[in-house]
Amino acid sequence: MPAPDPGPDLPGALHSLPAAYYALDGDRVLRRLNAEAERLAGRPRAHLLGRRWGDVFPLAAGSQVDAVLLEVARTGRPAGAELLHPAPLAVWCSLRAWPDGEGTSVLLMPAAARRAPEEAAGRAALQVQLLAGVGAHLSGTLDAETAVARLSGVLVPVLGDWCLVTLVDDQGELRDVGHQHVDPDRQELLRAYAETRMSSLRARGGASYAAQAVRSGRPVVLPEPAVDAISAVLGPGPARDHARALDPGSAMLLPLRARGRTVGLVTLARGRGRRGFDPEDVATASGVAERAALALDNARLYGQQQRIAEGLQRDLLTPPAQSPRWQTAVRYLPAAQATQVGGDWYDAFHQPDGSTMLVIGDVIGHDTRAAAAMGQLRNLLRGIAFAAPDGPAGLLSRLDAAMAGLGVGTLATALVARLDPRPDGVLLRFSSAGHPGPVLLRPGRGAVLLDEGDEEPDLLLGIDPTTARHGRDLLLRAGDTVLLHTDGLVERHDQGLDVGTDRLLDAVSRHAGLGLEELCDALLRELLPPRPEDDVALVAVRVGATG
Repeated sequence: MPAPDPGPDLPGALHSLPAAYYALDGDRVLRRLNAEAERLAGRPRAHLLGRRWGDVFPLAAGSQVDAVLLEVARTGRPAGAELLHPAPLAVWCSLRAWPDGEGTSVLLMPAAARRAPEEAAGRAALQVQLLAGVGAHLSGTLDAETAVARLSGVLVPVLGDWCLVTLVDDQGELRDVGHQHVDPDRQELLRAYAETRMSSLRARGGASYAAQAVRSGRPVVLPEPAVDAISAVLGPGPARDHARALDPGSAMLLPLRARGRTVGLVTLARGRGRRGFDPEDVATASGVAERAALALDNARLYGQQQRIAEGLQRDLLTPPAQSPRWQTAVRYLPAAQATQVGGDWYDAFHQPDGSTMLVIGDVIGHDTRAAAAMGQLRNLLRGIAFAAPDGPAGLLSRLDAAMAGLGVGTLATALVARLDPRPDGVLLRFSSAGHPGPVLLRPGRGAVLLDEGDEEPDLLLGIDPTTARHGRDLLLRAGDTVLLHTDGLVERHDQGLDVGTDRLLDAVSRHAGLGLEELCDALLRELLPPRPEDDVALVAVRVGATG
């Protein structure tokens, strides 16, 4: 009979624990449990998940179980007890509970199922806590090397006195990128070993325990004393000297495997005088390696996707056309998530009559289709503007008609502006298809948002190609700055468009004294969160600047 599914996000290592494992959210609703918990409850997992603890075990109310859970919630620290668990278990148990970042994790070890109760419960709790720690440390970043550096800090000193973490690249080359020693005074020694051991192993032809672990995909426990086994494969040189100075008594190597490939390697070592790694240690460490490998591979895949997406978009976003009458600066910042590649774009190009077109737009959606549609619209608008010079409103009408006629099935916002040099300044004409209006900054005045006067906002592109489009003219003088932007600069899940726009106007006003390039950098730095949720495009023009 196949083993029951342990539940969403529950690692296989937890499924086989000789203890009942329950994960509760802040309201004590069961969110995960393992096979032993299902067996002891006497009900299938589907009847337990999503129910409150008190509903599953009604007699636990007011008992020691309830007291332990309350203590964990109150103090934020682990707690435990030895108790006779109420029905339906009705057995003596060792209870351990601790906060796990999402609520409370609980381990129940029935006495009849225990051998050396304290040791078994301690090992089970250690394994679960390590797995939770790996998830918390590695899920906070999608940068592979940052994740690796965090992994070594999770494993030391819980599983070993020191640890090295190695990445395996697409060509199978090994590179040490993370290290941690329990003794701060020996951290520099471990760093020196990490910097020299791979070159020494390669010089020996790859006949090493590291290569064995990578090839087999299985843990390798070194013969004791481990310092002699390591020295034998290193050969004379600095790496061997560093290994002897570290003097490990026992060591094991764990391949980090995800999606059928080895993405990394963990080397764990204990000093002389400590017991060596037994099969239960290997099992615990393997569970950690399973979780870490998936996190590292996710980071690797994210990096690949982000580079492809950014490359695609940046290839389309060419440097802006400049003019002796004004300075132009542009910025493009992709969303933090590779899967959120979107359709933001900017453009600035000269027309045959000597005017300059500024364009900023945003295709609705956050996927590769949005990015492809963005490329279509950008090139369509360029071609229309060059072949049939027209004002901004006319160009948007022509673009809307072309989208309908060519079957470009997408929705987009866009703002087109035209700059015409005049003897007394620069005439700005602009029209918006559902896009945020330009920001105007004049010397000695605060920034203001420009709109199209009393007219209702025009429709987005792709809805009705016959809709009438409107525009506005404004004469710009020396020192005036105009800023075009996409909504990613001012809107996110915790901030509405109005609040974001107010913050933008305030920031532009406060940074009015900066140069144009410095102004753009300051706005991105101040207004965006560390991990932007949406793409951001920015075009800024300052009249009278020569660069």
